[in-house]
Amino acid sequence: MDTEYEKSRLERTKRGLYKPGEEAVGEKYAELSPSRVDVENDWGDTEIITERKERSQKPGINFFLKLLVLIAVLTAVSSGAFLLYQYFDPLRQVSDKNIFITFETPVGVNPGVPADIVVHIANQNRVGLEYANLTLFYPSGTRDGANSDKDLRDQKRVLGVIKAGESIEFRGNAIFLGEENETKDIRAVLEYRFEGVNSILTKEESRPIRILAAPVNLVVNALKEINSGQRFDLLISAISNTVIPLRDVFIVVEYPQGFTFIGAEPKPTFGNNIWRIGTLSPSGKFPIVINGILEGADTEQRVFHTNIGVGSNKTEREIATLYGKVVSEVTVKRPFIGITLAINGKPAGDALASYGSRIEGVITWKNNLPTRIINAQIEVSFRGTALDRSSVGAANGGFYRSLDNTIFWDERGDQTLTALESGESGAVRFFLTPLPAVAGNQVTTNPVITAEVTVRGKRLSDDPTKVPEEIKTVMSQTVRMSSEAQFVARGVHFVGPFVNSGPIPPKVEQETTYTIIWSVVNTSNNIVDARVRGVIPPYVKWYGAVSPSTEKVTFDQTTNEIIWLPGSIPAGTGITKPPREVAFQLVILPSLSQVSFTPVLINGMQLTATDSFTNTEIVKKVKDVTIELPSDPKAPPESGVVVE
Repeated sequence: MDTEYEKSRLERTKRGLYKPGEEAVGEKYAELSPSRVDVENDWGDTEIITERKERSQKPGINFFLKLLVLIAVLTAVSSGAFLLYQYFDPLRQVSDKNIFITFETPVGVNPGVPADIVVHIANQNRVGLEYANLTLFYPSGTRDGANSDKDLRDQKRVLGVIKAGESIEFRGNAIFLGEENETKDIRAVLEYRFEGVNSILTKEESRPIRILAAPVNLVVNALKEINSGQRFDLLISAISNTVIPLRDVFIVVEYPQGFTFIGAEPKPTFGNNIWRIGTLSPSGKFPIVINGILEGADTEQRVFHTNIGVGSNKTEREIATLYGKVVSEVTVKRPFIGITLAINGKPAGDALASYGSRIEGVITWKNNLPTRIINAQIEVSFRGTALDRSSVGAANGGFYRSLDNTIFWDERGDQTLTALESGESGAVRFFLTPLPAVAGNQVTTNPVITAEVTVRGKRLSDDPTKVPEEIKTVMSQTVRMSSEAQFVARGVHFVGPFVNSGPIPPKVEQETTYTIIWSVVNTSNNIVDARVRGVIPPYVKWYGAVSPSTEKVTFDQTTNEIIWLPGSIPAGTGITKPPREVAFQLVILPSLSQVSFTPVLINGMQLTATDSFTNTEIVKKVKDVTIELPSDPKAPPESGVVVE
């Protein structure tokens, strides 16, 4: 008998055969045959796998595989074609990528030692290069290897034609100078054009090179700690580290805030911080001593920057190629007893005085300790070529001890010095007069007076069992004397380097010539940038004769100004050596309106110059020169008025 399961299977089959709208089973499975369909005898739920199902899956897989194969074939073909194009295509385009510029240079160079520079140019194009020019650009500070005195900025070489596949070599020789461990670039620029092309193209490459050592060893010595307001020295030494002379060497010092420049040896070339060494020979040394005062708050740091190098072509006050630099740090400490010294009302470091004028000094003190100071003493000692020992005096109970040129104050003359309470301050005064600049035929050159101040006392400890500790503060200041330059202008007719003409006294509407003589006398310090000027009235004409002819005298017709540029005038001019003089001629044509008057020949005359020792400006004015001739011994008494 049929089981329940088999009956249900048969029923479902029947319903499927006769269901409206459905295909007949025979049509649906017409393609099946016993050889292609495996039907189990038990009519179970076995999955029937048909060939149609297999076909529905295989075409998608085959298409994907074929696509991958096609892409791989196309990639291989295109890559091969590209390679063939690159290496075998006779129509291949030229490119600067096929021009190679390479360097053969040492990685590092020593200062002053010539280094070989080799540049290779390879043309790997299929066409040649025409009108090829190579320019090698060197960094600043480079010298010619064959001539160390010659600056080397660039080298040019005409290469002409560089054939396809050809390599050309360029050799140079240079001396590199710069800061230690500085890296500089050598740059090669090739100008060319391809065969058959009119355009000029360029190809550029560069190569770094390192400076192994500085050409100059720069040494700067300074105190690590100083008291605020204390005078100190900054010691600088520049020592050549090359086998060649170094030209146009400059040292520039940048001062920190709170620094007051007092002086230096040698004197700065420009301002108070630039020294032009000039040529520093091999193993040569150039020392500088800078003296100044540094002020600041307690534990505050101040930094000095010292640079050395070659001067710039644009300005003589800047460094174009740096050879070395040193940074010096100084810590400012507040002294136990603060002191300041002012000369003629100006603080320390800015003290200038003139001959014949009284110098007044004020020493101000202050107890910076939290405890009392007892038995305080103040001393000021004097020295210098301009010191007049007999003129020294003191106020506030001070006593001048001429044996050692020292004024001292203590509790015997000033009761306030018995005990200085914390924060207490006070002041004492002194005065003196410098010696004359000239004594007989002797001239005092670069005269100075130095005042060294010492304040000492005993600090009381919080522990009463301990002995009071002695403390001391020292500072000094130098007073520099300005030179006594003199300017004189006079007129003559019968004497002097020229033969003059015309009536004396001058007559109306008749020309008379006069000689004007300018003289400059200088005492103790060299003066520089001297300039003398004067203006002539409209009725006076410039004659044009100048004596000596080597002097630089010019006349400006627009302003009627006569200018003389004597330049530098050394100390002792007019005293130990003749004065500096120049003479020139003027012509006057009097008018009726000037009868019985004394016309002016030249007015507005003045000398301006700079004292090279004190770095101060000198200005000297003189009275107008008229037709009166008090300096001419042959002039008649009535020569000073115009007559008809």
